[in-house]
Amino acid sequence: MDVEYLIFEIVMLLMLAKILEIPFRKYSLHPMAGHVITGIVLGPYFLGLVKPSGEMLGIAYFGLLLLMFYTGLTTDYRELKRRSKTVLLMGGMGVLVTFTLIYLAMCLLGYEGLPGIFIAASLSNTATETMAAIVAKKGDTISRSLLVGASFVDDVMAVFIIGILAGLAVENSLSITTLVILTSKALFFLSLIFFISSLLVNKYPKIYKTISQDYFWFATFSILLSLSLAVAAKLFGLSELIGAYLAGILISRGREFHDPMLRTRIAITEFISDFTVVLDALFIPLFFAYIGLSYSPGAVSFSLYLVLLSLAILGKFVGTAPIAYISLKDKRRSIAVGLAMSGRGALETALLKLGLDYGIISPMLFNTAITVSLTTTVIAPILYSIVYKK
Repeated sequence: MDVEYLIFEIVMLLMLAKILEIPFRKYSLHPMAGHVITGIVLGPYFLGLVKPSGEMLGIAYFGLLLLMFYTGLTTDYRELKRRSKTVLLMGGMGVLVTFTLIYLAMCLLGYEGLPGIFIAASLSNTATETMAAIVAKKGDTISRSLLVGASFVDDVMAVFIIGILAGLAVENSLSITTLVILTSKALFFLSLIFFISSLLVNKYPKIYKTISQDYFWFATFSILLSLSLAVAAKLFGLSELIGAYLAGILISRGREFHDPMLRTRIAITEFISDFTVVLDALFIPLFFAYIGLSYSPGAVSFSLYLVLLSLAILGKFVGTAPIAYISLKDKRRSIAVGLAMSGRGALETALLKLGLDYGIISPMLFNTAITVSLTTTVIAPILYSIVYKK
C-alpha cells in the first residue's frame, strides 16, 4: 500500500470518528460506538473507501497495547482498599454468574469448547471507563465507590483471562494440562509484577522519585517499560496485552507512597493527562474504527444476539445487585448499581478482536458479540439513570 493512500485513509477515519463521537460525549456515553460506526461506514460493508490492510492492523494493534497500558495507569488501588471485601465480591460474582450463564447458553446452542469460553469471558467484564462516565453526573459516594471499584476488579480479571486465552489460541489446545500450565504462568507473571510494585512502593520509593525528576525521561521510561513488559509476556507464553497492562500498574502505584514534594504524583498525573490526549485524538479512534472495518452487520445472528444481550445484563444484575444492597441498604440504588454493571467497553471489544485474529471465534460470533458489547455500552447509563432517579 502507498504511504500517501494510507495517510489518506487515516485522515478519513479520524475525521468521521471525531464527528460521530460528538453525540455520544454529549450524553456521557463512551465514544467507542461512534468510532466503530466510522469503520462500518467507510469499510467494505458500505462505502468501501477503507480496507482492513496489514498496515492498518499494525497501527491498530499498537494502539491496543497503549490502551492496555493506559488501563493499568488509571487503575487506582486506593478505590479497592476503601471497600475491598464488597468490591472484590461484587466484581468476582458479577464475572462468575455472567460467565456461567453465557457459557451454558453457548454450550446448549452448540458452541462448546474454546469459542464458547471466549465469548463468555469477553462478555463477563464491566468497563471501568463506562462506570466512570455513568457516576460522573449521577450517583452518591458509596454507589460511585462500588461501581468503580468492582469494575477495577473486573479489569484485572479480564487481563488475567486474556493472558490464558491468548496462550490457548497459540497452543491450539484446550487440554487440562495446557490450561493448568497457562494459568500457572499467568498467576506467576501477575504475582511477580504485583510483588515488584509493592516492593518499590514500600521499600524502594527512591526509584520512583529518581525517574520522575525529569518529566521527559519519565514519559520515555514509562512507554519503554510498557513495550518491554509486553515483549516479556509474549516470550513467557502469554499475551502482549497483559504485559502492557501490568506496566501501567507498576507506574501508577508510584502515587501511593508519601512524597512531601508530590513530584512523583504530579509526574504521573501529567503523564496520564498527556497520554489521554494522544489516545483520544489518534490511537483509540483508529483502533475501534479498525474493528468497524472488520464488522459486518449482515453476519450478526439476531437470535444469538438477543440471548447474549439478555444474559449479559441478567448475569451482572444477579451477581452484583444483592451484594451492593449490603453496603447501600437501599433497594432502588442497589438495582441501579446492578444494571449499571452491565456496561461494556474498550477492553471487551479488544478481547473480541483478539479472538477473531487468533481464529478462536468465527466472524459470526465476533459480529454478534460486538453488537452486544456496543448495545450494553449505550443502554447501561440509560438504565442506571432511570432507576436511580427518585
